[in-house]
Amino acid sequence: MSSPRNWVFVVVAGAGLAGFGSAQGSGELQFTNLGELRPVVFEGHVLTVGTPAAPEGGFTILYAPSEADDPTYRAAISAGAGGATVDYFDARVATPSVALMSGYDAVHTWANFAYLDPVGFGNNLAAYNDAGGNVTLGVFCTYTSGNSLGGAIMTAAYCPVDSPFGTNHFTNSTYVGNGTTCIYTGVTTLASTFRDFLVTQGSGITDGNYADNEICHAYRGTNPAGAGQVVYSNGSGAFQLGGTGQWGLAVGQSMSCFSAAPNAWTDEGSALAGVFGDPELVGNGTMEAGSQNTVRLSNAAGSALSILFLAPSSVPTPFKGGVILPDPSVPPTYGVTTPAGEIDFRFIMPAGFPSGTEAWLQWGITDAAAVKGVALSNAVKGTTP
Repeated sequence: MSSPRNWVFVVVAGAGLAGFGSAQGSGELQFTNLGELRPVVFEGHVLTVGTPAAPEGGFTILYAPSEADDPTYRAAISAGAGGATVDYFDARVATPSVALMSGYDAVHTWANFAYLDPVGFGNNLAAYNDAGGNVTLGVFCTYTSGNSLGGAIMTAAYCPVDSPFGTNHFTNSTYVGNGTTCIYTGVTTLASTFRDFLVTQGSGITDGNYADNEICHAYRGTNPAGAGQVVYSNGSGAFQLGGTGQWGLAVGQSMSCFSAAPNAWTDEGSALAGVFGDPELVGNGTMEAGSQNTVRLSNAAGSALSILFLAPSSVPTPFKGGVILPDPSVPPTYGVTTPAGEIDFRFIMPAGFPSGTEAWLQWGITDAAAVKGVALSNAVKGTTP
């Protein structure tokens, strides 16, 4: 975040604190998402960013679950984010303000106890994200069967996933190793019992699955100008949830690695509507040599024969009542959409391409509802840095 850091000190009492929102006292009995009736025991926030003793520079994270602190897990997240400062805020007893969060580069939250103000916190997170802050939402944030997060951050404009029935697996499964982004750099093992039932929403892109095919991570594929990234991390290494594997590394990287380089992909338009309106194509990746890039088609007709136009330049050409932007002289590639109307196209960027090299992609999808039987996605352009 480029905004100034606030002068915030370690807090050991929860009421009447400027910038924190209202607070409730310790000792209240609550049902947690784990089915336990437990007291809320407030032991203080741990807020060091902006204090005279805090080191200057470096990445900063606010860990703000509706649960007690876990210093060991915070240390693992710190290591995963390259030695970041990771502070703690108890969201059971108070709500972090936008001003407080703006002193941090990223915020991570997950739910067990009830949030003091789930809607207010979610609205604050959305405003913080709009201003450039990265947000990693964690397990139970979509768990409307119990304690969950609310507000704007959970809508399709921000959160990359939703839980259709607001439920959780409550069974253990292991990550299968198919993640494609920097979240998984060096990550070989993740397992968790507590995992929400999830589907993508908005521009959300799945990044890695469990053995039972549940989403492990997902991220927002299209970020408004100036906004930070939003990631959903469906599991946890916090001791209260007992997940195993390299959760600290994955969560730390989910908040920090998307900031390392800007997304190299832009939306160039030129869609042609089909049965669900315009098919949507979203590119994500840095286009740096050796980087994984993903171009995801969604909102298209299901199980439909499709043609991918991929070229190093744009030559706008009329096609089936619309216009394709990639140079059509390059032989196309064919595919079939999933029953949900999606196709993921992934590639590793080869070395040796000069800065400014372009890749243009656009899908044509067989669709009886289109003007001439073929719908077109928007075109996307990737550019090497």
